[in-house]
Amino acid sequence: MLGAIALLLGGAVVLTVGAEAAIRGAGLLVRRRGGSLFVLGALLFGVDLESLGAALIAAGRGQTSIAAGEAFGTIVFLFSAAFGAALLVSRRPVASPGPVMVLLPAATVGLGAITLTDSMVTRPEGAVLVVAYALYVGLVLQEGRVARAAAGHLEREMAEGPRLPPAVLLVGGMALVYGGATLLVNGGVGILDRTSLSAGFVGAALIGALASADELLLEILPVRRGTPELATGNLFGTLAAFTTGALGLAALIHPLFVDSAAASAYLAATALYAVVAIVMLARGQAGRLTGLIVLAGYAAWIVWAARI
Repeated sequence: MLGAIALLLGGAVVLTVGAEAAIRGAGLLVRRRGGSLFVLGALLFGVDLESLGAALIAAGRGQTSIAAGEAFGTIVFLFSAAFGAALLVSRRPVASPGPVMVLLPAATVGLGAITLTDSMVTRPEGAVLVVAYALYVGLVLQEGRVARAAAGHLEREMAEGPRLPPAVLLVGGMALVYGGATLLVNGGVGILDRTSLSAGFVGAALIGALASADELLLEILPVRRGTPELATGNLFGTLAAFTTGALGLAALIHPLFVDSAAASAYLAATALYAVVAIVMLARGQAGRLTGLIVLAGYAAWIVWAARI
């Protein structure tokens, strides 16, 4: 058991370091070749590379419930632990983005739910989900503000990063993402073999939370620094990415079986999104009370899902 826990923690660290390096390298390459950081920001914004890598590796190894649970657990962790913490430490309520950006992910959530009605995500369904995410990104580019915030975030990452050639950062980072995701999945499988926990719960509650741990900072720091649009853009962008694009890519690698624990994570993600969206649309902002509600929701889901 200790070995499995060590793999989980070590994999999470390696995965995070690799993802940061890969994103920084990609940004430097785009800038040096005269490409648009605006477009790259829109494509990367909301796509948590650590969580995506873990989901794809799990799918490639045939651990499809872990892959699905990881994708949904990323959303649950972000909307509860990460965003809830950001709301609690914020100096003032966090302003809502435009209504379109709040409501647009509802379409991706609905499409994801349709594909999960038979507890399977086939390769054709995966292809549809990937196309749906591409359409979402196109609409985000038209909106513009989220992509501009993402581009600014990439600029800061590139300025703060190690002085290495961008190709080295990109290739080395992707290698670390692969290695870290493999360790993380191996740790999850080890936990699965040594406990009575379901695969979907291990993917959602353990792997999903560890792979998304850096999202705490991605939510808290922008809010504390007075740029909440970066936090809310990441929030709703991740929801769209992992209910369509990430889920679809994993299904293209290997058709996904979604067990009841993974399905519960999808329901929890939908409920948390509904709470945040309703508050933001009704009041134009979210404050500490909303933070307490989503954190309580996370705790309730953990207790419920662990018993499935």
